Amino acid sequence: MKKMMPVLAALILGTAPCLWAGQDEEAVTALLLEAAKVTADYSTTRDAESVLKMYAPDYAGVQDGEEETLETVRKWLAEYGAELDKGSPLRFLGEVFGVKVHVAGQLAWATYDYVFTLVSRGEIQTEDRGRCTSILRKEGASWLIQHEHCSKAKQAG
Repeated sequence: MKKMMPVLAALILGTAPCLWAGQDEEAVTALLLEAAKVTADYSTTRDAESVLKMYAPDYAGVQDGEEETLETVRKWLAEYGAELDKGSPLRFLGEVFGVKVHVAGQLAWATYDYVFTLVSRGEIQTEDRGRCTSILRKEGASWLIQHEHCSKAKQAG
């Protein structure tokens, strides 16, 4: 039995990084799904911090060819909140699906599809579908979105 201890220890230690990677992949997936949810919920919560806390302070992204920073996200939330406060019936809904995550140490990247819907008085005004690639970094025990590149799918025809 004593001769088996080093073998067992090596097996356990050798599989530990795989277990941690799996946990990190789950954490990144959960973060991306939560980011879509809290953004969609903003119309009722008006909680900008719940959205902003998911992004790194030096976040830089591209949304349909437009540059995006943490400050532009903050500005969009403030403008959207102001319109809601004036009684605007517009609501933005978002869904993320097909998330595929890869982790390498303190960095991760993910690809996923999204559907972004603008609704007014229960009627769909417009719907965008597209694909995103996100780069995330781990700070302490938390993952943060460092960069996102999202683009709408072109219509066939």
